[in-house]
Amino acid sequence: MLLRLKQFAKEIRRRYSLWLYFLSGKEEYNDVNMQLLHDKYVGKRCFIICNGPSLKAEDLEKIHKNNDFSFASNKIDKIFPHTSWRPTFYSVIDESFQYSLLGTMNKIPAQTKFFRKESYITTRKVRGNCVWMNTDGDRSLLDNPRFSDNCAEVVYTIATVTYVLFELAVYMGFRELYIIGCDNSYGLEKKKDGTIVNHGTESYFAGSNPNDKKLIGATWEMNIAYEYARQFADEHGIKIYNATRGGHLEAFERVDFDSLF
Repeated sequence: MLLRLKQFAKEIRRRYSLWLYFLSGKEEYNDVNMQLLHDKYVGKRCFIICNGPSLKAEDLEKIHKNNDFSFASNKIDKIFPHTSWRPTFYSVIDESFQYSLLGTMNKIPAQTKFFRKESYITTRKVRGNCVWMNTDGDRSLLDNPRFSDNCAEVVYTIATVTYVLFELAVYMGFRELYIIGCDNSYGLEKKKDGTIVNHGTESYFAGSNPNDKKLIGATWEMNIAYEYARQFADEHGIKIYNATRGGHLEAFERVDFDSLF
């Protein structure tokens, strides 16, 4: 009964958000904003910043000093006290975060912030240049993954916000993507059969919220997303490299982070 009530409340909130977005009168402005980003950065490289325990402030500082473009998500602000780096682009997609991180979202001085239209009830209060996207996160995508070739129409959400960052980066014209801080492992991991394994390890970078240790990651789902992103990239002349220091992500060719500078 409790689960049904939670699902009902979630659906009501989703529909109310879409209704608010429709009434806002922002749809045309929002669509133009999104379309203006299409292929804007052809010929440029970017970094996809994940929040794993391998993420180091000094690496972000190198990105900052080199004036590279970067994408980040969720609670990345926890590392701000240790670096001058700030993400160029920022997104919150995860259901568990999109209604609860208003303060964090407002702290991020990103050039553009990307959210689901379904989160508009909260994200309409976010300051800065915001874009709201149509998203498709159907569970069937785990069996038949898709990668958006037009984020102005739809963005597919498979297992991890990192997948959305890939789609946005490609839509914006980046053809050379470097991912860092993607350890692809969690202290609490949910296996495909539903069992939970406690690895007793950190899930997020040093200084992040201690409560995040309670979050459970389904890396088998994330591997589906990463492997399909690699397949799409290979078929479309896009290079995605894994510049993470260590970790368990093997879907992409590894490169040494320091060699990039």
